[in-house]
Parts: sequence; structure tokens; C-alpha cells
Amino acid sequence: MRILLFDLDGILLEPRGYHRALRETATLVGQWLGYRRVTLTQQDIELFESVDVTSEWDSAAICAALLLRDAWTISPDIMLASAPPSPDLPTHDLPAPDFQAFFRSEQMAPERGTLPTQLAERSLLSDGFHYSESQVAALRGMLRGARQIHGSLTHRLFQELVLGSQVFRDTYGMKPFLPSRGSLLAHDRPMLPAAARERLLGWLKHPDHYAAVFTNRPSQGPQGAIEAPEAELGLAAAELELLPLVGRGGLAWLAEQRGLAPDMLLKPSAAHALAALRQATGEPLEAALQAAAALSLDEQSDSGWRAFAGAEIIVFEDSVKGLHSVGAAQRRLARLGVTFRPVLVGVTQSPRKRRGLEAAGAQVFSDLEQALRQSGALA
Repeated sequence: MRILLFDLDGILLEPRGYHRALRETATLVGQWLGYRRVTLTQQDIELFESVDVTSEWDSAAICAALLLRDAWTISPDIMLASAPPSPDLPTHDLPAPDFQAFFRSEQMAPERGTLPTQLAERSLLSDGFHYSESQVAALRGMLRGARQIHGSLTHRLFQELVLGSQVFRDTYGMKPFLPSRGSLLAHDRPMLPAAARERLLGWLKHPDHYAAVFTNRPSQGPQGAIEAPEAELGLAAAELELLPLVGRGGLAWLAEQRGLAPDMLLKPSAAHALAALRQATGEPLEAALQAAAALSLDEQSDSGWRAFAGAEIIVFEDSVKGLHSVGAAQRRLARLGVTFRPVLVGVTQSPRKRRGLEAAGAQVFSDLEQALRQSGALA
């Protein structure tokens, strides 16, 4: 048995939509705070991702916090609203913060089990700036609420921009503030050329060949879970919507069932890769999630795990979280006496990302077509 596990953004899909929405969010917040122009570059975003800030919800909130902190040097009482619109500060001549310097600082070095927004809060509140109590509360609220649709200005703006006005309204039942077509549909591009995509789909017709997508993108979960269908939109853009998918929606639903924080079971958790393995071989999403939770959280197993004994699991990632998830899944299954062979494949053109992937044990290629061909995945 051979199973291919694909991340979505940066692997199957060039995530232009997310990056565009992040840039537009930062520009709009900067405009409200009086900056003449705030421009995030592609190099800025690549640096964020290279230091493991891979959620634009987090990076948008951190950038907004830095903009607000610097704006307080000339207008200490200015505050951002919790939902758009936000009051405008008169235009000033402050330069935009050095985002790269902050994200690559020692205080922002990744820590297992600590969110980037938690690192940013700790760094900002110990940076020597003399904050008032209201300023401390504002920074904490902005960073701690970064992943919540209610109460977070940056999250709300970003979701409207990526989904578009109609999908935003349909998903959240909220009136959109921005007229938006949706940057995911407008700007995402497939990474695989048509011929390579057809080879992959042809390879999957073999009875011992399987594949699934495991992504931290928001996705639809089991019935009753409310999450934006961003992963589904991405798979459609990649023209691979037939692939099984385990995204944030399913894992957030599972975390709620278990009384855990919404993102606790996402990559790099073992549960994410375990659920993807079960989905790849044909199990419905809810059953795959429950089996993954039983093993990763309760150390309880069923007979379904025996099918993976001796399997070759090839994981394609552009960041280390997915590699760690597969490694954690391998260790969980080994306790049952079920061993598989993991093959770690990195795909990136970023030197910073390459170094991180290689340090995690991955063989790294510049594009997915090359990775599929030279790794022997479709042999």
C-alpha cells in the first residue's frame, strides 16, 4: 500500500488568494491608523511562514498589533474597533514597522504548543514600551482573538476578503462590510500542470494507491459544524476536488467534542495525519476523525489500523508541521505494532523554508511535478 498525503497551500495550490488578502488587510488597518501606505511584500510573507507563522489569521493580527503599537507613539488614545469600520487617525509620516525584524526576533522563535500570537503578546509586552492599562488590554484582545470571527477586526476583514461577500454571508450569517468577489476564487492557482495532474489521477486508479489532503485551512466539517469552505474552494481551484480532505473544520469539530481548544488537533498533532490516513483509504470523515481521536487521545485502537502495516506514506509539505504530524502518527501506530515507512518530501523555492524542511529530514524539490517524478511517488 502506498499513500500520498498532500498539504494544500504551497503544494497543490499556489495560495495567491491568502497572501493577497493578508496584504489588503494590513493595508486597510494601516490606513485606519493613519499610515500613508502599509505594504507587505512577498518576502515578508515568506519570512512569516519560514518561522512557522503559517496562519494568516495570526500574521494579520500580529502586523495590526505592531501598527497600533507604533501609532500610539503619536496618538496614545487611538484604538481599533473590533469590527469594521474603524475610526480613521489623521494621516501621519510614521514608517511602517519592520515586520521582518519582529518576526525573526529571538522572542518569536517557535515553541511547541505555543501559538505565534502568544509569542507576539509576550514579546510586545516586554519590549520596554510604556503601555497604559487600556493599551495592554487592546493588544491582548487583538492577539488572543485573532482566530475568532466575532470580536476580531483582522479576522473579520481577512475572511471577507478571502471568501467574497456572498460566501461570507452564507457561512457566517453576517452582513459583509467590504464588497469582495473573494480572493481565493480570483487568485489561487493550481501547482500541478494538467498532464501531471492526470498522471496522478491515473495512478490513483490502482487498488493499492491512495491519497488525501490534510490542511490547516478552514473546511466544512461533519454536519452542524460551522466553518468556511476554504479548503474545498482550494481543491476546486487545484482541479483535485475528488481527493479526500481533512481540514480545520473537521478537526475543530472533533476538538469541540473532546472539550479541547479548536486548533489543538491540527498539524503538527498526530490526530491530523491519522485522520487523513483513514480518509485516504475510504472512510467517511466523521468515522476517520473518531478513529484518529481514539488512538491519539485515548490510546484505543480498532482493527482498521492494521491495514497500514508495511505501507509507504509519502508526505508532501512546504512547512514542517505536516512532517511532524506524520512522525507523531508513526510513533502512535508503532505502539500497536503497526509500522509504516514515511517518506518526507519538501516542496519550496524559498531558501528559508528549504533549510527548515531539510533540518526536519525532508528531501526538498522546487516544484510538485519534480517532487512526484524524482521521489518515485507515482512509480
